[in-house]
Amino acid sequence: MKQTLIFTCLFLGINAYSQELEKPIIDKLDSQIEKYIDGISPGMAVGIVKDGATVFEKYIGYSNLEHHIKIDENTRFNIASNAKQFTALCILRLLEQDKLALDDDIRKYLPELYKEIGHKITVANLLTHTSGIRDVYGLWALKGKDWYELFIDNGDAIELLKSQTELNFEPGKEYLYSNSNYILLTEIIEKVTDTTFKDFSNSLFAEIGMANTSFLTNYMAIIPNKARPYGNWNGWKEYPVVTELNGDGGLFTTLEDQLKWEQIIQKNNGKNLSTSIISKSQSAIDEVDFDNYGYGLMFRKYKGLNYTYHDGSTGAYNATFFRFLDKNLAIVIMSNNGNVPTNYLAKQLTAIVLEQDITNEIYPSNPEKTERLKDFKSVVGNYQNDEGTIIKISEKEGELFREIYQRDPVKMINEKQSLFHYETNDKLKMNFSDIGTEQQKLTLYLSTQKPSIYHKLPKENIEKGYGPSLNGTYFNKETDTEIIIEHVKDGNYNIIKNGRRRDGKLITKDYLRMMSSYRIRVFRDGSGNIQGLNLENGRIKNVIFKKESL
Repeated sequence: MKQTLIFTCLFLGINAYSQELEKPIIDKLDSQIEKYIDGISPGMAVGIVKDGATVFEKYIGYSNLEHHIKIDENTRFNIASNAKQFTALCILRLLEQDKLALDDDIRKYLPELYKEIGHKITVANLLTHTSGIRDVYGLWALKGKDWYELFIDNGDAIELLKSQTELNFEPGKEYLYSNSNYILLTEIIEKVTDTTFKDFSNSLFAEIGMANTSFLTNYMAIIPNKARPYGNWNGWKEYPVVTELNGDGGLFTTLEDQLKWEQIIQKNNGKNLSTSIISKSQSAIDEVDFDNYGYGLMFRKYKGLNYTYHDGSTGAYNATFFRFLDKNLAIVIMSNNGNVPTNYLAKQLTAIVLEQDITNEIYPSNPEKTERLKDFKSVVGNYQNDEGTIIKISEKEGELFREIYQRDPVKMINEKQSLFHYETNDKLKMNFSDIGTEQQKLTLYLSTQKPSIYHKLPKENIEKGYGPSLNGTYFNKETDTEIIIEHVKDGNYNIIKNGRRRDGKLITKDYLRMMSSYRIRVFRDGSGNIQGLNLENGRIKNVIFKKESL
């Protein structure tokens, strides 16, 4: 009803908005959103702000399936990592008050952390995920604990980080998203203000008129009009969450409050917050060398248009916002339905609203030239990209196959010379170049994505008896975690982590994969003796497991 009234007002010209949505566009938006919600199921709230005014709102589905309560303008969702922009806003307020500086070392406020790290770790590093600090959720997973089942809060996260003696990488040298950064920012805010993060952030929300927005610091607290989170596992079931972590997420809010925030950003008239704070909050941070992440938001391009955005996902809550600052346009989606892909939906809604402004990005679908291929054996081997993903090219009975860990092999069809396409997708091409040189590589081509380059790894001679040589017990003190490696046959291993047995696979010499994501590299001394393992998994890297003496 509310969405219909908004359109009626726009159509009659009652509200003097500088930009109106025409009815055919509204109908398309409605139709696209309704594809994701069917019957009595959890749903979502969707809003669009243009030129400082709300031009579209839609509420669909249920906030509570048990009592058949529908989602409306009063419903509060957990927007998960979309909360980071507001933690960053608190930091901006303190910067404006000269109570801290972006270049401050975080140990000025948290001296108990990383005492053995000589490199400076700055507030700017935390804001931009360039600190190298490992993600606490990844560390808990390594310990064999599911964070959402634990009665944990920010204090528990800090205690876990206190036990860390190493970083993912040297601060400022790389970018790697880590929720730990924004949990630490809440601690710095409390140290600087001598008050709780919740109280300080609540005062800021009150100042900008977001009365129904607040961080959750007690999982048992009553949240009026709370949307319950549901996942579909053979029927809808409520997703269990008993944590009190916040700052990196844990923010409950309404669509109306979020649309108020988008209006404040677009107007930027200094009425609610200074124009300087608003401008900085939407920009990159000059103090770091990476411009893909700023004050709690990411910078990207969508079909030729610059935009900022963030996704939030925790349990069955999903949320996304897109901001096209040049177009004075924002799209906000919040959902309690674990099946709703909010980022993808935001792109679909963007295409509807900006149909006349976007251009389809077309990437090369073929190489400019191909090379003569003497035989298939010349391209057989392992190829690795900059992210560490390895593609194995193998030959079987005169045919080439692409192999990737935990994916089915795919037959390669030769088109001409060094160019092949996938048997399962003739639009996905693979071309080999610099064949026979140290620079040999393969490049993947698809017109909808940038070409992806993989460099050939040197051929390895794995000596007889190598398989069992990796057997042993390895231990990481930072997480109190033990790994036992047992060779089974050929390149297959049992990897036992915290008493749980998992399958392991040798990808290349001294490089194993466990499950779908853990990467384990063996490191040795100058004499070739195994010293330990270096483990990596998503947002945790450089986790050292030392081999225990027999």
